[in-house]
Amino acid sequence: PPPGEAVAAPSGGDYSSDEYGYLNTAARCDDDQTLMAFGRTSRAMVAVCVDPDGELEYRGVRLSDQAATTLSATRASDGSIIATNDGVTYAISPTFFLVSEGDSVLYRDAWIEFRQPRFSGAPTTTPAPSTSSTPSTSSSPSTSSSPSTPSTPSTLPASPTVSTTTVTMAPVPPAGR
Repeated sequence: PPPGEAVAAPSGGDYSSDEYGYLNTAARCDDDQTLMAFGRTSRAMVAVCVDPDGELEYRGVRLSDQAATTLSATRASDGSIIATNDGVTYAISPTFFLVSEGDSVLYRDAWIEFRQPRFSGAPTTTPAPSTSSTPSTSSSPSTSSSPSTPSTPSTLPASPTVSTTTVTMAPVPPAGR
């Protein structure tokens, strides 16, 4: 269809999108929001929007019945987007869409389509998500005498293990007690 023209609902397999997400679906940002990321799996369509005040919003559509959910969302330490509703957690990363309830994974789907025009547009203190599967176990000795903060387990039960590395960009003063 010509740009800006309405298209059929996605149940027909037409997944047209623009700078706000998927056309004619709830997986779409409002005019005053910025689209951060959007994608679809065989079961769902999702858009992550940023409000003018910087708050994240999850907008999902279950394809089987077109049920829509709009929730406040946050960014996890690994860069993924997390939204929770009545004990059900929705986690969005560039590689998968995870829906879990308590300790049970309801489904974990790979994206058929995923676009992230602003996924890495986080504050500069937040690293961009890494797709590396290399463990972050260090084999080199550390010369720093400063204590390190242990990482806390993910709040997503049965979620994939994510390795994170903390990099200190400021010079370390000479050790002296």
